[in-house]
Amino acid sequence: MDGNDFLGEEVSSNVQRYEKMIRNKTQDYFDADAIEGIIDFYIHHGKYKRAMDAVAFGQELYATHVNFWVKLAEIFVLQEKYDLAQAELDKAELYEPFNPDLFLLKGEVCLHLGELDDASLYFERALMYSDERLDMLFEIAYVYDDCDLFLAAAGYFKLIIEEEPALEQAYYELAHCYDMVFQYEDALTCLNKLIDIDPYNVGAWYNLGVIYGKMNEHEKAIDAFEFCLAIDEDYSIARFNKANALVELDKFEDAIKEYLEVIRIEGGDSISYCNLAGCYERTGFLDLARENYTKAAKINPNLAEAWFGIGITFQKEAAYTDAVVFFKRAVLLEPDNAEFLLVLAESEYELGAHREAEILYKRLLELDPGMMEVYMDYSYLLYKTDRLSEAIELVEKALGYDNDCHQYHYRMVILLYAAAKEREALRHLELGLQIHFADYLLVFEIAPELRNVPAIMATIDSYRKDLL
Repeated sequence: MDGNDFLGEEVSSNVQRYEKMIRNKTQDYFDADAIEGIIDFYIHHGKYKRAMDAVAFGQELYATHVNFWVKLAEIFVLQEKYDLAQAELDKAELYEPFNPDLFLLKGEVCLHLGELDDASLYFERALMYSDERLDMLFEIAYVYDDCDLFLAAAGYFKLIIEEEPALEQAYYELAHCYDMVFQYEDALTCLNKLIDIDPYNVGAWYNLGVIYGKMNEHEKAIDAFEFCLAIDEDYSIARFNKANALVELDKFEDAIKEYLEVIRIEGGDSISYCNLAGCYERTGFLDLARENYTKAAKINPNLAEAWFGIGITFQKEAAYTDAVVFFKRAVLLEPDNAEFLLVLAESEYELGAHREAEILYKRLLELDPGMMEVYMDYSYLLYKTDRLSEAIELVEKALGYDNDCHQYHYRMVILLYAAAKEREALRHLELGLQIHFADYLLVFEIAPELRNVPAIMATIDSYRKDLL
């Protein structure tokens, strides 16, 4: 076992010595602090049974060592056994009524039990008895954060900033809390205060860009990331996010330059290659797109988006047989991804594999019974294969989910005219025109012959005049 990455070489050595003792069924000496380190090691690695065994071992040697009760309570909290945790803490309090860690944990137990007022009182006692006030403020804030009580956590991070205005970690944590409750303006204010204190704080500029991105203010996000890069041109995560923001603005050529620079600096990873490929795909460079999607898939064969992207490049070339192979690979990795299933169904239809496409459409409707694209594509398949009654029934079902969807009404016009139900077709045409007149061309998209129907053209003209 290697604990060098957590509690240091001494703890790692103690763990190895302890485990050797257990294996050989011998007795070795450990002081109380060493046993606490062993317990912490097991807790950190999620080995709660071993941690509890180490607690029991420690209690045999040091029966009144209060921290072993506290450690046992910590394990019970992690196992969501709050009553047992409370019992251990009550017992420990009899021996050490001024132990701040004990009250910190009592407060955490109360939060998990929904006893917020009691939790606050215990946290105040933890602060009262702690010799390290700032550390304890952080600990309390993190407990609230772990319980998803982000605004309560924010209150403690604010206290830290009031007491130590130059402590940048508190600003990051406070911004995170506001981010988690979608109070982006407050997060921006917090980060800008840090920037006022330290204008060259690359982390603050980076987080500012991330928040702007979440607010869909991509131009401002790009400005923030550019400040990062002005401070540190090799700050690749800022360059990567700048590229993502450029994609959001449809500036694919500029994004390509940034992704290529990230790959030059970092050596390339599956996500960077995949994003780069997406930009090439959208700018029509399908060979380069396929090449980079393939690189992404080789680095990470479990990246479904890469296999899907390869399929898209073939689909755009009308090479549906090749496209289906890669779409199926993507679906194997993400079997409930609606986008993957829908595009696979489209390609199966293009290959004439109508049965396979229909199976996929039915599966999609099981996943999301209100998915508009599925009803439109599936009804088109039924229409083109002369199954009009089934197509009409399908779109009627769709209207049951969303009667205000103009696409459904326009599709019904096509289907009902084909079924010689002209009066019903005109009723749906009027409904579609009332909801969204500008899309009336959907009626002629798959049935251009309807332009020759006087009643349809007259109805459209009458609504056009009403809009003038």
